[in-house]
Amino acid sequence: MSSAINKIDSKGRISIPAPFRSVLEFQGYPGVYLFPSFTSKAVDGGGQDLIDQISLSVEKMQLFAEETDALSTALFADTYSLSYDQDGRISLPEILIEHANLSEKVIFVGQGRKFQMWNPDDFNEFKREAKIKALENRNLIGPSPVGKENKKVDD
Repeated sequence: MSSAINKIDSKGRISIPAPFRSVLEFQGYPGVYLFPSFTSKAVDGGGQDLIDQISLSVEKMQLFAEETDALSTALFADTYSLSYDQDGRISLPEILIEHANLSEKVIFVGQGRKFQMWNPDDFNEFKREAKIKALENRNLIGPSPVGKENKKVDD
């Protein structure tokens, strides 16, 4: 959750915000997984839980289907496993910097199981549009189906 802006240096190094790092480290991996977002000009990031969830989703698909190979390649070929240096920084690969149009500052945006890294100007535009879409689709928010499959109906 939350958001934070950090500077990116001329070598492409940036510090992952401490609250984000603590969640990632709690998952048992002293680093971060990053990949280009499929849906926006952002970098998606997360920890071991996110990678495990993605892997399980792909494993549920047909093993030798073209769609499985395409999705697996798209998901994993450009995923980077990055460790922190002694100052909590990572070095961003150029492909991620270019994909998200990152330069001097980066905004980290929490999204539950993952976070995104954005150019702040691009994020402000995205956020305005997202608020409109969220308002239009607020009726989709409802009670959670968790636990319903385990309820027994008496006849």
